Amino acid sequence: MNKPYFLLFLLLFLLTACLQNKQASATPTPAPTPTLPPLAREVDVQKTAIKVLIAIDPPSFNAYLNDSGYEALVGELVYGALAEIGHDGNYYPELAVNLPTLTNGGLSKDGLTVTWQLRPDVLWSDGTPFTSADVRYTWQSLRDSGIWAPGFGLIKDVETPNSHTAVVHYRQFYPNYLLQFGGLGTGVFPSHYCGATDKMLSWDCNQKPISTGPFMLGEWVTGVRLTFVPNPRYFVAHRPLATQLVFQIETNPKLRQRMLERGDAHLDLWPEGQVIKRLERSPTAYIYATDPPRYVLSLVPNFSKPGSPTEPHPILSDVRVRQAIFQAIDVERLNRKAFDGRGRPVQTDLSQLGCFIPPYYYDPGIAQALLDQAGWKLVDPDEKVRRCVGCGTAPEGTPLVLKSYTYEEFGKPIQDAHKLIAEMLGRVYIGLEMQTIEGGKLWGTWNDNGIELRGNFDLNLWDDGYFGVDPTVHLADFFDPRSIPTRDNPIAGLNVGRYYNPTLIDIFDGLYTVLPNSRRRVLLCELATILHQDLAHIPLLALPDFYAIHRTLAGIAPHVYDTVTWNAADWQIVPLPERTN
Repeated sequence: MNKPYFLLFLLLFLLTACLQNKQASATPTPAPTPTLPPLAREVDVQKTAIKVLIAIDPPSFNAYLNDSGYEALVGELVYGALAEIGHDGNYYPELAVNLPTLTNGGLSKDGLTVTWQLRPDVLWSDGTPFTSADVRYTWQSLRDSGIWAPGFGLIKDVETPNSHTAVVHYRQFYPNYLLQFGGLGTGVFPSHYCGATDKMLSWDCNQKPISTGPFMLGEWVTGVRLTFVPNPRYFVAHRPLATQLVFQIETNPKLRQRMLERGDAHLDLWPEGQVIKRLERSPTAYIYATDPPRYVLSLVPNFSKPGSPTEPHPILSDVRVRQAIFQAIDVERLNRKAFDGRGRPVQTDLSQLGCFIPPYYYDPGIAQALLDQAGWKLVDPDEKVRRCVGCGTAPEGTPLVLKSYTYEEFGKPIQDAHKLIAEMLGRVYIGLEMQTIEGGKLWGTWNDNGIELRGNFDLNLWDDGYFGVDPTVHLADFFDPRSIPTRDNPIAGLNVGRYYNPTLIDIFDGLYTVLPNSRRRVLLCELATILHQDLAHIPLLALPDFYAIHRTLAGIAPHVYDTVTWNAADWQIVPLPERTN
């Protein structure tokens, strides 16, 4: 699966308040610049360089502004985080001395105050000390520039009682507070270098960063490559192991495959289709799939009448219709035909939690019975579509035809899946009018007539997933009744399906308090059960990230909690292992 296409959809994460500044947040493609950051040097590509293949230039080094996947990839190399998540799913401190918890007093009992103790030995690559002023500056810049990022809207203030202590005061407990200044390529910015707090969108450091990470930008030749050299002031001894890291831009996936097999490159990001099949048989490269898979491909039903968000949807407001849709889809066949069997059928967005969810099984007979029961009858078999006959939610005679969108950036697999779903629904006489459009139109702002925000759809097919280990924020964004966007509050959240279940308010309020992990899991499983019963979304497949890796690249450890460069300091080239007969 092509991760940039996955992550393009993760724009949805940022839309909660970034919606109003989305046009501005699409930072321009960087141009070559004659001025490089302090200590950076233009260097030739070394024979010993680790080469990573990417399809396009990163939009910037600032992963708070964009979500293509590439800015996180390079931002992770230079902007350190207070804390991160490792491949085992456990948090670890990075620029902080430790993880603030209830036990060590770093987290207050009410969860509203988090005290971070910072490492005293960290320098920016220009020699300036890293301090608590940088933490406060990062929060101020997001606030003053109007950029939304998870949890930052809950912060009242960041105090800096001394240069190595940052005290974050919240209006409400933020379950993902440990990732407040980290996660997926984001981190802490240099207060002395980037610029005015209200000008984040136009900071020079978005393209010319200095670093607290293992590498520094040495050269950026637009459309050709980005070359990174070791940061001599990196606070971790004997790291990075690599003497040079090069991101080479190559748009042709088949050429990337050949370069990897020949050893002219060491990592290809997010290959798909035939490239995966070829490399699975290669003696010099291999395919790595993240497990558990994070991105859940779902049908998103609209509970409101398109164009009239206060009226119930004439078809989909009946849960029996949503159940029939689910049971009419052969997910195993969908996986096999559209995704080469590489997905994992799921019943919930929260399959990683291990909650028991009674499954819906593929059964077209039950689907037809549910539709008959709901008053959607096949009046004329030659017509091949059902009509309302006493359905009670639509005028008599209304055809059971739904308009469904998906986004073109994902590529052929999702379009194939869309066609298969239409074919399967057609067998139970549900009509599906498919449209494939640019993601920007589907997820545009209210002022730009974004199709989802304004509720002008019946069904949408897309993939999404949450980062970190706690899904509270992700779920609240999509399913909290208070997250329904309206004309008066278009950035209330991403509950674009207008799913309204007041029972969830108390559950989300509970999840936004300090709880033992056992109690939090109980609430999350209760939430998963309700969402499954109501079919607020219709989950189909969990899809992994794929990486193509040359066998000489050691130390790489892709995982679902962060971008693949999370441990680039540990990467090194080793001799190709000898083949055994």
